[in-house]
Amino acid sequence: MSAGVVVAIAVGGSVLFMAAFGWLMMRLRRREAGAAAVAIGKLRAELPRRGWTYVERDDSLAEAYNRQVEQFWSPEQSQFWRPNQPESRSGFQPTAPDPLEQHFIRPPRARSAHDVITGTHRGRPFVAATLEVFYRHHVLTELCIWVRTPAPRPPVYVRQTVGVVSRINAAVGQGDFRTGNPAFDDRFDANGPDERFLAYAITPALAEFLLTDQRKFRGFTLFADRLDAFDRIRDHRDPAELVPALDLRCDILDRIPAAAWA
Repeated sequence: MSAGVVVAIAVGGSVLFMAAFGWLMMRLRRREAGAAAVAIGKLRAELPRRGWTYVERDDSLAEAYNRQVEQFWSPEQSQFWRPNQPESRSGFQPTAPDPLEQHFIRPPRARSAHDVITGTHRGRPFVAATLEVFYRHHVLTELCIWVRTPAPRPPVYVRQTVGVVSRINAAVGQGDFRTGNPAFDDRFDANGPDERFLAYAITPALAEFLLTDQRKFRGFTLFADRLDAFDRIRDHRDPAELVPALDLRCDILDRIPAAAWA
């Protein structure tokens, strides 16, 4: 077979591959657009009944996010901060930096806010949106379903971990906050700059709830005056996903005593 024929076959194969790839991407975009239209249609039907509001973009939320980060962020939080991301747009996931590096890492900064839903659920104000966030030289999509807390408090990060890793870290003096509940301490990492508030927030009732609840979530965060959870959400605009997500966050807040906010 001549070199010219080989080149022609290779070029033809590449063209066919790119055409097939382009067709597949077009189909995926159309499918996503169709699913988004269905979700927004369901949401618009729910808005007047629930008294919620929806806008496609509101960058004032990004500005509020940045103000809170400036007030409540500390360098050691880069060890624990992980954004919740929509399943349909998950990408770069930051990992814990070297302890010496953390002091040189700039905090996350939001650039824009999209598909912003605001309202109340079970008597608690909330906002749900996706933020375009710049962090550690990457632009990522952070899914925010924030339920407002009674008052701003120091950050709390609670996330599932592997029991053996938790025990090893504790043994070498690099462990997280320990609640005294062995099952919880094995299964979850709890971190934050204020151990007194951690003790107030992670009550025995909350620890038991996190251990036994059957919903698929991996923990929660408290930051400033908002609570969010690490759960699997494909499209927060779909009420069938948003309402259960809000219920989860309210259930967590129900188990934090009033004394924690006093």
